[in-house]
Amino acid sequence: MHVAVCDDNVADRKHLERLLSRESDKRAGTPNILYIESFGNKEHFLKNPLKYNIVFMDMCSRAGLVEEIIERLEEMSFNAPLVLYSSKYDYTAIKNLPAYVVHAKKPYIPEPLPELLALGDKNAAGSVVTLTVHIKGAVQHIPKNQLMYAMPTDNADSGYKLFLSDGASFDVDEDISLVRQLLDPHDEFRLINKSCFVNFKYVASVMPLTIMMQDYREFRISLFHYKEFKYLKEAIGNI
Repeated sequence: MHVAVCDDNVADRKHLERLLSRESDKRAGTPNILYIESFGNKEHFLKNPLKYNIVFMDMCSRAGLVEEIIERLEEMSFNAPLVLYSSKYDYTAIKNLPAYVVHAKKPYIPEPLPELLALGDKNAAGSVVTLTVHIKGAVQHIPKNQLMYAMPTDNADSGYKLFLSDGASFDVDEDISLVRQLLDPHDEFRLINKSCFVNFKYVASVMPLTIMMQDYREFRISLFHYKEFKYLKEAIGNI
């Protein structure tokens, strides 16, 4: 999940970064870790605000600054949760705020962060197609387009390991039949041998006996499937 911290008070901004980093550490081993970026001025944040699933904001260097940012966000059709932390200015007094605005009050403290981040998780899950899996019994939602390939864990009876495009990998409880049920509806995924599923959007090359992924991992394939997979790579690449 992508998180933006917008605060023109350097000390406060760094403090919230630390609190969010601790929350991200709690999510280690799941696909829901936090990618945190910080901004101290309006211009840098507004270069690409639509990438964020939640924004924490207190821009109080001058009156009206937050209103200007929200006006620009509205022009961009922004719809992620925007948490306004009142301090020098009381943001609850601003009239006609968008429905995605959530109010809080400084100082930044750990207690409300899990609840607020859950709003960002909901936004992330709703903005992309996700695959629902289980990690140690807990439900997790993985962005479909980030899944590069899936293969059995070292102990084939204990589930599968999923590898994402950002370099993350983690074990899920699902066995081959359940992984197949998840991936079969999506044209870009294919079982390329007895146990390995590949997202052909991340295939770098198809050779007579091998498929190479963009991260240079290679998988053995049957010569009989060479032409099929080669055509599939070309077809998926054009979607």
